[in-house]
Amino acid sequence: MGETEREIVAELGLGLVPNAFAWASEVPEVQTALWKAFRHVILRGTLPRTVKEMMGVVASKRVGSEYAARVHLHALMLQGVEEPLLRALERGEVPEGLPPKVAGLLHFAHSAAPHPHDPALLAPLREAGLTEAEVKEAVATLGLFRMVNAWTDLLTIPVDAV
Repeated sequence: MGETEREIVAELGLGLVPNAFAWASEVPEVQTALWKAFRHVILRGTLPRTVKEMMGVVASKRVGSEYAARVHLHALMLQGVEEPLLRALERGEVPEGLPPKVAGLLHFAHSAAPHPHDPALLAPLREAGLTEAEVKEAVATLGLFRMVNAWTDLLTIPVDAV
């Protein structure tokens, strides 16, 4: 196991190298790039990891990409997200009763996932009280999941047995 794979196991908390990263092992530069992008956008920053993973589930469900939706639902379960919220996310829904910022981020992920070309999609985030740094982090999160979805869908990477 190389350095990148050791980092993945240590930092993700899943006890394995997910297929999304493992399938790049024969091209170490690509594996490292995928990991570093994921690590810096999802595991770091101001917005909570759980919220960013929820965004990934909603965006992935919206475009019909099962890999990220299923893997991140599992990760959310491991992080203690409650069952009713997990079920709603699994259906691709944004449940009622979430804090305004979280609801705004999930609605943004749902709306922008298939067509992220309209800057007006950012207005509800600002109206929900997100700072400009948080808005940019949300856009980076959506962009990362669009990349992950393309990677896993085009290569038909199987969902990990988690």
